[in-house]
Amino acid sequence: MSARVPASAASVVHSKSSTSASSIAASSRKGGRGMGRDSSSSSSDARAHRQGGRGGRGGMDRINALGRLLTRILRHQASDLKLDMRSDGFVRVHEILKLNTTTFAGVPLRLHTPEEVRVAVARDNKQRFTLSEEDGELLIRANQGHSITTVSIDDLLKPILSIDEAPVCVHGTYRRYLESILQSGLKRMKRLHVHFSFGLPMDGEVISGMRRDVDVLIYLDVEKALREGMELFVSDNKVILTEGFDGVVPARFFLKIETWPGREIISFRT
Repeated sequence: MSARVPASAASVVHSKSSTSASSIAASSRKGGRGMGRDSSSSSSDARAHRQGGRGGRGGMDRINALGRLLTRILRHQASDLKLDMRSDGFVRVHEILKLNTTTFAGVPLRLHTPEEVRVAVARDNKQRFTLSEEDGELLIRANQGHSITTVSIDDLLKPILSIDEAPVCVHGTYRRYLESILQSGLKRMKRLHVHFSFGLPMDGEVISGMRRDVDVLIYLDVEKALREGMELFVSDNKVILTEGFDGVVPARFFLKIETWPGREIISFRT
């Protein structure tokens, strides 16, 4: 059975596609707690350090909270925090750990270690990060999801040149946004790219690029997109990324649309 969706609709803002940066710890707790502390904070800092891998505020795991904050910093805040980010997205870990900010678990960054950064990267099931060692120094970058314009596509991502490299290219979204998407296309919003996945939400090989709770799947016609000059890229954690045209992937490049998980075809006109 198929369901028809009209192509015309009022303008509705399409929600951001995820890779991974869902709710992330703010760079300061409750309007600046943890920023510029005086000596009276030393005892609480010591307690946070003694917690090891266990939770802080709200029982959040220390390492999980570190990973969430790293995601936010490396994707969105590096420039504002005056970090020296290279065009390939890498930042020196020791510079991050000197920042005067606190994770959502209530642990100041300065009390974390490079080894804990390694653990946070290893634990991340969406493989959001890449680590590199150069001249004995540890560097880290986010693999995708940036809103920072410091990063260069050529340095960060690998181009997709044929349909053989992306036989399946699918974007997960929600039924409530579909009319707007059909009218206005998929928009990158505040990020640098629109995100697609190589497979379906429950596929074992799909690491990142789509939320698990989506209820609509939009398939990109990769062959047509490449033929008409749309640039497609793949990140280190296997997310397909494109700027589309001026930040939009028009609906005429949609190959098909399905409900999820029912896999019913949704008919549409562009």
